[in-house]
Amino acid sequence: MKVYNLNESKIFQRHTMPVNLLVIICCLFAPLFCSASSVHAASLDLKNMVLDNQAGAIIARFGLNLKGDTKAEEALENGIKLKLECEATLYVHQSLWADSAVASKIYSDKLSYDSLSKEFVLEQPGNKTPLRNKNFTHLLQKGWDSIILDLGPWSTLKRGERYKLKLNVSLDQTDVPEWLKKTLFFWSWDVIPSATYQLDFTY
Repeated sequence: MKVYNLNESKIFQRHTMPVNLLVIICCLFAPLFCSASSVHAASLDLKNMVLDNQAGAIIARFGLNLKGDTKAEEALENGIKLKLECEATLYVHQSLWADSAVASKIYSDKLSYDSLSKEFVLEQPGNKTPLRNKNFTHLLQKGWDSIILDLGPWSTLKRGERYKLKLNVSLDQTDVPEWLKKTLFFWSWDVIPSATYQLDFTY
């Protein structure tokens, strides 16, 4: 099995608006832009990706390492809330047609900073009590060391078929109004550049 890191392309819709209004918005959100652009040197790196059978279910397990986490740490301390989103899609290879999706699952969690306790906070699905740590790196090592996604029954896989597991990961801001995203279509709201990884295998 091989894991590939794929580059993603993005298509933006075209929007128009009065120039004066655009200037005003840019000025109002300039501090936010500066904080976000300062963390673009960072990256989300895949530590491992395994697909196995657990109690008859297709389980995708992987870990993430945030390279350049000090920049993201500064963004959180400046009040920017972040959301990690991981979308795993399993495809079966088709010789004559486009690959067909067999299963898909999305994992997401939220990062923030508690200025009163001076702790970084990680809210994860299924956990009523968020993880907290004053050391941002240690928080991510605990929270992102092993992420598990259930992709459905193992019986979905067929012997001799070729499959690929594609994983899209992104870390962006959670508190940007939707109207602003559409208005400032030229601005990338991903705090960390999104990445795509692919695992090819034959069952």
